Formats: sequence, C-alpha cells, structure tokens
Amino acid sequence: GLVTFGVMLIVGLVISSLAAALRTQARIAGYRETRTAALYAMSRELAALESQEPMLETAVRHVSEVFGARAAILFPDAAGRIRRPTGAPQPRSLHGADLAVAQWVFDHGERAGLGTDTLPAATAHYVPLAGSQGIIGVLALDPANPRRLFVPEQQRLLDTFASQIALAMERARLAADARTSQIDAESERVRNALLAAISHDLRTPLVSIVGA
Repeated sequence: GLVTFGVMLIVGLVISSLAAALRTQARIAGYRETRTAALYAMSRELAALESQEPMLETAVRHVSEVFGARAAILFPDAAGRIRRPTGAPQPRSLHGADLAVAQWVFDHGERAGLGTDTLPAATAHYVPLAGSQGIIGVLALDPANPRRLFVPEQQRLLDTFASQIALAMERARLAADARTSQIDAESERVRNALLAAISHDLRTPLVSIVGA
C-alpha cells in the first residue's frame, strides 16, 4: 500500500511539474506572438509613410502602447545638440525629457537614465536610435511600470523597435534629400533654359545691329 501510494505521489508530482512547464511555455509563446504582431504592425505603418512627422507620430503611439510608457523621439539640430520635438504633442508623449541625458546617449551611442548605470537618477529611460550611418536620435520612455520595461525580453523588443524606427527615419530623410536634389536639378535646368532663351533673344537683334 505504501509503495503504491509513493508511486502515485511521484507520478502526480511529475504530471504537475510537466503541466506547469507546459503552461509556462504557452505563456512565453503567447507573449512572443504578441510581440511579433506589435512589431509587425508598427513596421507596416511606418513603411506606408513617406514624411518624418507622421512617422514620428506613429512610432510614439506604438511605443507607448507596447511598453506602457509616455514616449518621445528627440533629434539633434544642425550643431548636433538634441532638441525637443516641435510637432503637436500626442496624448502619450513625454514632454519633460531630460535633454542633458538624451545628449549623452546621442554622443555615446549607449542607453542611459532610469534602469541603467549611467545617470540612473533620471525619471526616463533613453535609448539611442542607431541607423546605418550612425546615431540619428534618441528614444525616451517614461514607463508606468519600470519593472516590466526592464525584463530582458522587453529590452530586446525595445532594441528592435528602436532599430526599426531609426531605419524608417533614415528612409524619410533620404527621400527628402532626393526630392530636394531633384528640385535643385530641375531648377538648374529651368534656369539654364531661361538664360539660353534670353541670350538667343538678345543675340538676334544684336546681330542685326552689327550687320547694319
């Protein structure tokens, strides 16, 4: 009787342990599926946009929803100094980003602020936006639940979000530069054509005058 009871107890413990492991694996799989869907949704929306302002609005909205945080994307001016966003604030925008911390992140290409060993007294978490040509800006997050943000899985997801945002911003800038170059080339062509027409119009009467 005791042997039977012991065997049944061991079997029960093994089954319970396996069931717990399966539940854990199911939760992990569900989380990864949700994470992939969130990343795909943002990437798809960004890919459909061409200019920077709507891209910024889309990126901030997705980051806020996925990470439960107020967010802001900060860019440098022509002198390389990080500035606050100039667009209309969104409901989930981070208005009080620390520009000094963001500047450090931009200059060094490393995280800083809340949850890091660099300037940890800051109330927000700052992530560099690394594009193919280097650091192009900084993503700032003020999470409602910091412990949730700093789970390793969330940190990896945040890195992926930051990478996608940086690439989208680079694409928008390259497209804007291409449009500017096209406009400049067209302006130069029109100017040359106008100068040629004026030169021709002037040269015709001058030839007549000289001939006379």
